Amino acid sequence: MFSLDPVPRYRLGRAPLAQALVQVRFPLIAHLQTLAGVAPLQDRLHDTFPYMEERKELAVVIGPAGASPSEPEKTTTWQFSDDLGWQLTIGPGVANLLATSNYTGFEEFANRFGSILEVLRDVERLSRCDRLGVRYLNVASLPNDDPNAWSRWFRSELVGWPGSSLLVPDSRLVVSITQSQLASPPVENYSDMPAEVQGIIRHGFVPAGSGVPGLETQLERDSFLLDLDLFVLGAQPFDPSALHEQFAILHSQIDRFFRWSLTDEGAQHFQLEEVG
Repeated sequence: MFSLDPVPRYRLGRAPLAQALVQVRFPLIAHLQTLAGVAPLQDRLHDTFPYMEERKELAVVIGPAGASPSEPEKTTTWQFSDDLGWQLTIGPGVANLLATSNYTGFEEFANRFGSILEVLRDVERLSRCDRLGVRYLNVASLPNDDPNAWSRWFRSELVGWPGSSLLVPDSRLVVSITQSQLASPPVENYSDMPAEVQGIIRHGFVPAGSGVPGLETQLERDSFLLDLDLFVLGAQPFDPSALHEQFAILHSQIDRFFRWSLTDEGAQHFQLEEVG
């Protein structure tokens, strides 16, 4: 995906990470729509995720041109959580593991995901995975007295002309978002993937009050957004060990890109420290 070498392990004392998400999709399991159907999963997950809430989501299916939309259908999902801030959402064909301010590093994130995969395989007897995706959403809030700090924290390839000196002093940047979609065939580093690896990279300046997909609240301050989303879409055996390894590969690419994105000043601002 990226022509970047692996980077030494590092930690950030002032991390801009707003959300880390890993998702696995599988063929629909109808009984996960009911309380009785999800009960065996709750029993297995209880020690890790002691709390469970029911969520209802509306889905509208749009038909061909000229046809009336179908009546909204309610889909039931179950949100599991703990006292540390970890969240796991399970629906009839999907499981999402989410970390926010409680994120301490990839190792714990990956271990939790591996355990969830094993529970899903054992309890639901899953045999197929249809999609594996990893998303790291970074939101770097800007100081009120230094609104152009983002143009020095991140490399010029990401800053682009909106962050350069092209604008005259009395002009104000309102919003600037760039989105790139990528695809890499399942060869070399991705030879164990069932299909090509795809990516969606979004980055740019967003003003206070903006809503960001995936975040429940609006941004309180002007910010620089760096949204890294890699996924593999294709049927493969639901093998927890293989999926765990694929997760690590996707994360490694995201990790390299984020480290590359920072300038020396950015690394200093986010208090980057290599840990060996």
